[in-house]
Amino acid sequence: MNLLELYNLAEESGIDVDYFPMREIVSVSFPEGWIAMDVDKLSSSLEEKIHLAHELGHIQTGSFYNIYSPLDCRAKHENRANKWAIKKLIPKDELDDAVRSGFLEVWELAEYFDVTYSFMEQAMRYYQQQDLAGVAI
Repeated sequence: MNLLELYNLAEESGIDVDYFPMREIVSVSFPEGWIAMDVDKLSSSLEEKIHLAHELGHIQTGSFYNIYSPLDCRAKHENRANKWAIKKLIPKDELDDAVRSGFLEVWELAEYFDVTYSFMEQAMRYYQQQDLAGVAI
């Protein structure tokens, strides 16, 4: 899925994406169906793609946490958003096809899927854990 397709998905889902400067964060999503991004903090369209997919993941999965609650586990919500982004940007069957076609290095796969190196590493770790656990994806 490319950046334009992500923006189209947001629009089709009734999710507004707005751009403005923020003090510390690059992007944030809200349960009401709104994403804010500080594009001045992004160094490339690849980073924009990753951030948008992650924030869409929060909204699409309802993964929001209360920063004031000691009982809410932030990592659980972040992991759900990351998994959603991984599955959208690097579907397992497409990753398997790419590997069978000879794309074996992380950097090759990152270029193939048009994502950052670190996101590709994260996706590979996720799918490896799923395979080891025998989980049907």
